[in-house]
Amino acid sequence: MIKPKIFTPHDRSVILLNNKITCSRKGWVDVLLTDLLKNGIYDDARVITGHKGLVREVQTVNIMDCPDIIRFLRPNELLLTNGFFMKQQPEMFIHLIRDMQRLHCSGLAIKTKRFELPIPDEILWEADQNEFPIIEISDVRLSLGEILQRSTSVILNNKSDELQYALSIHKKFSEMIMRGKGISSIIDSLSKLFSSPVILLNYKWQTISASNQNTSVAELTAAAVNTLQDLSDISSPTSLCFINTSVRERCCMLVYPVKTYRHEGYLLSFHSPDQWTGLFGLTLEQASNVIGMELTKSQAVKERSRRHKNEFFSDLIEGYITSEQEALNRGKRCGLIKGRACVVLTMRNDEVHHMHQRFPNYEGSSSPKGDNITEQEEQYEHIKRLFGGLDHSFVMFTKHDTYCLLLSIPESGWDEAKITEQLSGMLKELHHETGLSLSIGIGKPATNVLGVRHSYTEAVNALQFGYWLKRKQFVQSYQAKDIGYLFHMLPHNELKQFYDATLNGLLHIADEHEKKELLRTLNAFYDTQCQLVETSKQLFVHRNTVVYRLEKCEKLLGVKLKDPAESLRIRIAIAIEPLLLQ
Repeated sequence: MIKPKIFTPHDRSVILLNNKITCSRKGWVDVLLTDLLKNGIYDDARVITGHKGLVREVQTVNIMDCPDIIRFLRPNELLLTNGFFMKQQPEMFIHLIRDMQRLHCSGLAIKTKRFELPIPDEILWEADQNEFPIIEISDVRLSLGEILQRSTSVILNNKSDELQYALSIHKKFSEMIMRGKGISSIIDSLSKLFSSPVILLNYKWQTISASNQNTSVAELTAAAVNTLQDLSDISSPTSLCFINTSVRERCCMLVYPVKTYRHEGYLLSFHSPDQWTGLFGLTLEQASNVIGMELTKSQAVKERSRRHKNEFFSDLIEGYITSEQEALNRGKRCGLIKGRACVVLTMRNDEVHHMHQRFPNYEGSSSPKGDNITEQEEQYEHIKRLFGGLDHSFVMFTKHDTYCLLLSIPESGWDEAKITEQLSGMLKELHHETGLSLSIGIGKPATNVLGVRHSYTEAVNALQFGYWLKRKQFVQSYQAKDIGYLFHMLPHNELKQFYDATLNGLLHIADEHEKKELLRTLNAFYDTQCQLVETSKQLFVHRNTVVYRLEKCEKLLGVKLKDPAESLRIRIAIAIEPLLLQ
């Protein structure tokens, strides 16, 4: 079982492992107190308590010359003092140690021999318990001012080295990109540099690029993703330590967010605690910056290509392109080929459509995640990925809030029933995966490039027809405007009145089963051109049964069923019935 422990980049944290307390420092290229004490400045210095706290970071050094010095101290600061005021006010010593501990200061370096300052056992014990270092510097030959100056110089030199390293790493990765090696080469280079796996995830936690992938790393990545998803904010670098309780092993991971004008994903590096150096974080920081710039360039290229594609199809659909040769020349990059038949599919978000019906000025909204990725961009990628499973090659473009697919028709021909069934399954899958409700309109096949315009118009009309029927998640093929279309142009109450007036005698039959059978017999009778034998075959009943039912219908309706005018009224009423049930 893998359990994660989360750290911020500059924390000094403690992990309980095998009933032992182990320190885990997570800084980048920082000067540690132990490193500073190894410098010649502190020759003859001696740590008298708080040895475990020597892994604290030292960012600055200060000198105390007043009792309220705590007001001027900062975290990660080493305090130098000769102990004069402590000699005068011994009770202030313990308060100073406690305040510095709360402030996360690096430690206290004191010249006790200057004023013969004793350090009580109580203070030594509490400092040791809190891992707060107290260092005796009485035997250091330098003055406090010289110690301050030289210590500051060491810290600044370290920062300078850090900057030079960052510049060299950034240059190396930038040159790799400029030579066209791509993001995967950066990931591989990082892996070789660290001798450990490196993974790049997108903002949906899917792997973009990875090195040294194996079952163990995959398990760690899954644990990391589950943990990071539960965090409220991971917009800054984060460090985690995983404890595998089954094998009693630890693995540390650095997480760096990758950003362009929006949040793109995360750069992850795994390593054992013994491998850790401060340069890991600095290297990942530069790598994430270069990766972010490369993604920005790729996005710009993709968006420019998409914009040109949308502009071309918009001109083609709106009739601004009148020559087939011009259409072929401009559409070559979109895969248009002379003589290849194609068909247009149009798709809309059902919710957006119904919002437009209620509020004509509705423009949609951005993603609720706050990552600046619009809903339309997300939906575009979902649709493109899902419809990649179609049996037909396609080009995708958008027109306003409508997604369009231009499907190529193979030489074997256009099987509309098969494609409709496949599209219906994909819409259900899309809704199950993302909650996105889409509907599709299918135009008629176009035999030439200019015919795309008509196929698009037909697909839009088919889509609108499906919405007139108040349907959702549907696939609607284009059909010529037949009598059913005319019915939809009439008010619902008018249709209902005509239906009730025409079939009034049958509608008042108390027995629902009998009423259903009589209506079914009427429908079959007219479908078979009033042929009794064919009607009986279709209903699987005896001819005499059909005659009996038809005679009863004539009696109830008070008409002759073969009268042309009456048969037309009854046929229209039967055709209207499905519309009244919607």
